[in-house]
Amino acid sequence: MLRSVELRVGPFTSVDERFAFDEGEGDRSLASWREGHRDYWTRVGAALGIEWTEAHDIVFERFEVVWPPEHADRRR
Repeated sequence: MLRSVELRVGPFTSVDERFAFDEGEGDRSLASWREGHRDYWTRVGAALGIEWTEAHDIVFERFEVVWPPEHADRRR
């Protein structure tokens, strides 16, 4: 179970190094985040018949794991 702790809408280009690191994918770098997500949004756009660009807004969400207890974030 997840708890949303932050939700933001903004352009692809507005992601920062901290968000990329916290997401935990790839090598956790901003460059890796951008490469992987650029590929993803390009594929999704093509499937929908939309030419996706980095100027498009996307949803950025931060969350914490609250259940099951053995996987819960210990930040609280």
